[in-house]
Amino acid sequence: MTASDDGAPLPARLRRRDFLALGSAAALTPVVGHWFARPASAATLPGSSTGPAEASAASQGHPGGNPAVQVLPLSVGYLEGSELLQNLRKLPPDLQVLTVQRRGGTFSAGRHILPSHSYPSGDPSLVGGAVRMTVHDLYPRRLPEGPAAEQWPVAIDLDVMVPLLDPPAGSTARFMAWSYRRLPAEDRSARVSFVLWPDWYSDLGLEMRVVPPGAGSAGGHPRLLRTRFTLGNDLGRPRLLKGIYLLGLEPNTWNDDADLPDDPAQVPPERLSVLVTIEPEGLRIGPSHR
Repeated sequence: MTASDDGAPLPARLRRRDFLALGSAAALTPVVGHWFARPASAATLPGSSTGPAEASAASQGHPGGNPAVQVLPLSVGYLEGSELLQNLRKLPPDLQVLTVQRRGGTFSAGRHILPSHSYPSGDPSLVGGAVRMTVHDLYPRRLPEGPAAEQWPVAIDLDVMVPLLDPPAGSTARFMAWSYRRLPAEDRSARVSFVLWPDWYSDLGLEMRVVPPGAGSAGGHPRLLRTRFTLGNDLGRPRLLKGIYLLGLEPNTWNDDADLPDDPAQVPPERLSVLVTIEPEGLRIGPSHR
């Protein structure tokens, strides 16, 4: 609840993620509710995203003090050569036809994925101006038919830790960006695009919660995947570059090089990912240094 100017309480805003969850509450409450409960304050961007209690719990591998969710590294793959693509906000379905304009000619781009952390460093030119991040959809985006559909996760939530321009340096705020629900009927967020301002002191972070099929039984427990981009060459961290990223739903999805198949239906379940793009927006202020 929030207060109006005259002191009377006003109802809190209903986030789109909550609206989607209401439609599947009956089927998902036994699976999702226990592990992915959120405090009411998570609906806003008031300042630093991590408080002492959360930090203490995370240091012990239990987000929010919940021992059922294990914190694991988020595996991030980068589409080789995608920095040459002109329009990253509107991509062909499942990256099937990618073209690059070079020296007056049009060329087909490959679909080779590299671990993002394998690049020498991030791109310092992204500092000093706005950067647009777009969460597109799942890759592959279509739920398979028949028994294969049961191998897809029950629920996915992606949060973005957005760098703040206001002091103190290094502050971030949580943006609940994108969600997916498979049961009782498939539902997912629309594509979302937003602008942020990277700097040397505030890390762009990602946090993804995944409820695997059969969670709570033989299928395993829900997992929390986290990572932070780097503009430098920090060991094991994904590089912040212009281009196309695939965020794996398992901690080892993109630890090795891989070629995406021509037919997205041939993508194995362990390669299922969230498709994200990052690109500079507008004019740059100029180089920035530590």
